[in-house]
Amino acid sequence: MEWLSKIDTGLHCTVTENCAEVRFDEARSAYYVELTHTLPFPTDGEEFVLFPACCYNGNRFDVLKLNYPPLVTKEQTCVDMPITITDVPRLEKDGSGMIEVTTGDVSVPCVAVFSKKEKRAVLLFTIQHINEINLGLAYEKGTIHVTYPHMRKHSQYRWPHMVKPTDCGIDFEKGTTLRIPYRIIDVPCEDLREFYHIFFTNRKCMGLDDTMPPKFSAKRLYRIQQDLLDTYWNESVGFWGTSSPTHWMNGWVSGGMMSYAAMKLGGAQEFERGLRTIDFTFRTQADGGLFHEQNNVNEDGQLQSYSFASAPLAGYNSCMPRRAGDVLYYLVKQICLAEERGAEIPAHWIKGIEKAADALIRVWKKYGQLGQSVDLDTDEIVIGGSTSAGIVAGALVKTGAYLNNEAYVAAAKEIGEWFCQKVLQEGCTTGGPGEALQCPDSESAYGILEGVAALYEHTREERWLTYGKFLVEYFSSWVVAYNYCFPADAEFRKLGMKTVGAVFANAQNKHAAPGICTHSGASLRKFYEWTGDEAYLQLYREVCGTVYQYVSREDRVIYSWKAPKDPTLLDEKDFVYVEPQPLSPGSICERINMSDWETPICIGGVFPHSCIWCEGTSMLMLAECADCFEE
Repeated sequence: MEWLSKIDTGLHCTVTENCAEVRFDEARSAYYVELTHTLPFPTDGEEFVLFPACCYNGNRFDVLKLNYPPLVTKEQTCVDMPITITDVPRLEKDGSGMIEVTTGDVSVPCVAVFSKKEKRAVLLFTIQHINEINLGLAYEKGTIHVTYPHMRKHSQYRWPHMVKPTDCGIDFEKGTTLRIPYRIIDVPCEDLREFYHIFFTNRKCMGLDDTMPPKFSAKRLYRIQQDLLDTYWNESVGFWGTSSPTHWMNGWVSGGMMSYAAMKLGGAQEFERGLRTIDFTFRTQADGGLFHEQNNVNEDGQLQSYSFASAPLAGYNSCMPRRAGDVLYYLVKQICLAEERGAEIPAHWIKGIEKAADALIRVWKKYGQLGQSVDLDTDEIVIGGSTSAGIVAGALVKTGAYLNNEAYVAAAKEIGEWFCQKVLQEGCTTGGPGEALQCPDSESAYGILEGVAALYEHTREERWLTYGKFLVEYFSSWVVAYNYCFPADAEFRKLGMKTVGAVFANAQNKHAAPGICTHSGASLRKFYEWTGDEAYLQLYREVCGTVYQYVSREDRVIYSWKAPKDPTLLDEKDFVYVEPQPLSPGSICERINMSDWETPICIGGVFPHSCIWCEGTSMLMLAECADCFEE
């Protein structure tokens, strides 16, 4: 590690094994300092560059520079679609260019590089901030850069595009001594499996604060969440809506999923409403067996179905297999729960889950993949590629186990193997959300992990345990490993929020979030139980034990940010501000902004609306992760 050669006179610079120090003998205005570490092996641009939760393989993928939401046209898609991302921090496909971010853009202040040719990995860890100002992290042409303060020289991400940078340095007084601690790990590394294991075992090596908040009452949190869920109940039609009694979204953001938690946790009323919601879910099933993505329900109880991508993909009535997998997975869990409690299972429910399983298997057998978007009427893949539908392996093995259908289990094994091999080869998961193209994401990462857990639970085949350990360690790269220091005037600073365990969404929507979209996280505990690895247990407790902080309560109201209506504006004089508003009790916003992707004023704050998927995740945690709460 060395100071960049441009450090001028009047500065005394010292670099030791774990710390760099500079003393300012003269004052400096609008200034920054920079450390560099040149990789100790030849580089050719093919190296795997990781900025955890930000850049995977340097984000060296095809790019479509689209506004949000980034909806593609028919002409831009194909079955064999290469990984295609939006305009986010990245290297060029040949490895040239430069990635420049701040420590708020990553789950762990780290830049890591794996060379397949050299069989070697270098990981540089540092700290988040000095005097509450974030450091900068960068990579270019075999060199890792650390700056203080953060200094993006060429471009920065301001949702949803890369723009000209605005970083300008800070003033240093004469006599100031600046210390930047770091740790470099330089070790032999055989493959990406080992690379992520090295990352996982060292992600807390800087000793940053990772204290957990105190446990919260499960009974109290359930009551708060159930009271809000009750406001979504549609009595005339008979279903729990997703954010309102007249709106339904299958899968992804908790439609057909949250009702499982309500049935498991609640009393007779919740159980009966859950049964009615299951029945409603099958009303949204298309003739071919997949599910319409979204439905509006009118006063007469009629459904108006539409697809998230129906407008740009003219001629297609499309859905995400990920959504169908979500719904099937939780339908089977709900049917099993209903049966355990003595409810009669209607024949059309059994037929419905068979139709869904058959439809997913038809797509798999036709294409050898599940794609990201499929035509509901023809089973044709509209948008191919990605690991979006990772949960399908879990859905099929659950269905096969319940129906005693070995063909479903066999298909689940094939699909699970395909997904695991794809992640091992590519080193990232992509396309889980429906509004981030195929940017690397945490949602499909956990979907595959959940599916592998279900496969191991049912088959006890050792390969699923081996895959599962890799997936847990890869998934950890999306999880915040420490407690971020928010600005002094941020809402989250005032409320003492602990960010450890927050899960970054994807490389486009650069916020961490309360929990996993949309699962409880209980499979992390299962892999601890199966392996005895205490680090897996710690990861589980951190992910599942901190979500309650983000629930607005009557005794602890969370206020939204006073923020610009248009966060893409860079000039503050053009901002039109929205005054802070209280979030209603039970509401949870998805934003845990550590990054300035929505302008610095949005760091440590939320927009004034609840996010149904966060509510669903919270309920699922209460149902499956009770050990993370007070009795």
